[in-house]
Amino acid sequence: MSQEWRIGELSRRTGASAKALRLYESLGLIPLPRRVGSYRCYDHRHEEAVLLIRQAQAVGFKLQEMRQMLFDSAGHPSVERLLQGVREKRAALAAERRRLAQQDRLLARCEQLLLSGRLETDCDER
Repeated sequence: MSQEWRIGELSRRTGASAKALRLYESLGLIPLPRRVGSYRCYDHRHEEAVLLIRQAQAVGFKLQEMRQMLFDSAGHPSVERLLQGVREKRAALAAERRRLAQQDRLLARCEQLLLSGRLETDCDER
């Protein structure tokens, strides 16, 4: 049998609070743990799932997005849906980078106008 831990140890290993781990379980984001009496018993599968969730959250995925992406309509894990979600998030980031670059160009134009001594209040590109 593989090594198992209680919720406190899984929390320590992953950096997720016990409350978060119970939430992930209730949302179906991690496999149901084996139970011994009233204790949950977690293993490496749970650790990997929690680390994936935390990494996905760090790059902007919400738990509900992950819930929709992780599983197909039959409730089976779906790599294709995960890839689609990652690609959509990357496309959104690319669009945001373009928007920020445009905003930076406008700010640079405002800065040039101010430094040139022209006290125009309209800093739009002309």
